[in-house]
Amino acid sequence: MFRMTRNSSIYETEPLSKAFATLSSHLPPGWALRELSRDASFEFDAAYALNDPQGVSAIIIAEVKAGPLEARQVSLLSETWHCRLMPKCQESFGDESNLAFMVVAPFLGRSARERLSEAGISYTDVTGNVRFALHKPAVFIETQGAQRNPWRENVPLRSLKGNKTGRVVRAFLDYQPPFGTRELASLSGCSLASTSRVADLLEREALIRRDEPRGPITFVEWEKLLRRWADDYDFHSANRMVSYLDPRGVNRLFNELKNADFPYAVTGSFAAVRYAPIAEPRLATVYTRNPEHAIRQLGLRPADTGGNVLIGKPFDPVVFERAESDEGITYAKVTQVVADLMTAPGRGPAESEGLIEWMRSKEPTWQLLP
Repeated sequence: MFRMTRNSSIYETEPLSKAFATLSSHLPPGWALRELSRDASFEFDAAYALNDPQGVSAIIIAEVKAGPLEARQVSLLSETWHCRLMPKCQESFGDESNLAFMVVAPFLGRSARERLSEAGISYTDVTGNVRFALHKPAVFIETQGAQRNPWRENVPLRSLKGNKTGRVVRAFLDYQPPFGTRELASLSGCSLASTSRVADLLEREALIRRDEPRGPITFVEWEKLLRRWADDYDFHSANRMVSYLDPRGVNRLFNELKNADFPYAVTGSFAAVRYAPIAEPRLATVYTRNPEHAIRQLGLRPADTGGNVLIGKPFDPVVFERAESDEGITYAKVTQVVADLMTAPGRGPAESEGLIEWMRSKEPTWQLLP
C-alpha cells in the first residue's frame, strides 16, 4: 500500500499513475519506464526504473502528496530526501545507482514549482505541470499545466487579486524588513485581518520569512513577490485606462503636468526609462483620481488609435502613495511601475526586466524604512 490519504473526493484521479503515464509519454523513443516492487521497509511511496536505449538506468523515487504542495514545505522535503531517504535508497538499490527524486501532487502552484526546481527536485502534477531532470541517463522534460488550482476548496487566501490585497502587497514590497503584521497593516492602510490573510499566503508560498513563529517578518523575496503579484494582477483589466492624443506631443504633456492642480502619478515606460532605458518611450501612462478634470486641463483628445497618452483611474489610491518626484514630475513608486509593465502589452515585460535588474543593483536604496 502506498502512504497516501485523501481528505476530500476532489482528488479522485490517482496522481501517481497519471503522473508517470504523462512522464512516460514524453520520454524519447526507445526509453522504458517500469514500476519496481517494494516491501514494507521502504519509506517512500513508489519507485520506478528508467532505462535508455543504451541500457543506462536510473531509479526514480516518488513522493506522493494528497493535496497541493506549499512552497514553504519544499525545504523540509529536500532535507528529508538528502538526509534520510537517499541513504536508504542507496542501501536498497546500491551506492552506484543513479537516483532521482520526484514529487507527485494533484496540483503544484508556481511558487512551489520554483522552489522544487531550485532544490533540484523533479515534479509532476495531475494538471500537466512536469519538470523532470536527470544527468545519467541524460534527459530533461518540462511541460506546463494549470496555473491555478482547479480543485479549490474552502481554503485560506490563494490569490493576490483585489485592491486591498494590492495595497498590502505594495507595503510588503515598499518597506524594508523587519516589520510586524500589525505595523504593516498600519503602513498599508488595511485592516489587520486583511494584512494577516495576505501574510499567511505569502508565508505559505515562501515569499516572506520569520525567524520565529508569529514573530516579525524578517525577509521578503521582493522579486518573486512581484512576479507572483503579476500572476493575479493585470494592468489593463485592473485599472480604467483610456487612450488619448496630445497633438502637441508628450513633451508638452509633461510640461503641463509640472503645473497640474490635480493628483496624478506617471507609470509605465516613462517612469521606467529614468532608471532602465530599454528604448525611447512613446506612450505616457498617467494615473489620476479625476480623469475628466485631468483630460480637460491637459487638452487631450479622444483617440481609439494612434494615441500617445493612456490616462485613467487606478485600481486603488495606493498608486499615489509613496510616489517619487523627479524634476517636477510625480512618478508612481518603482514597485508599482514594475507590476504595471509586467502585465502590459508590447515591450512592457522587457522594460520590467530592465527595471528589476536596476532594483537588484540598488537594493535597498529604493526601499523605505517602516
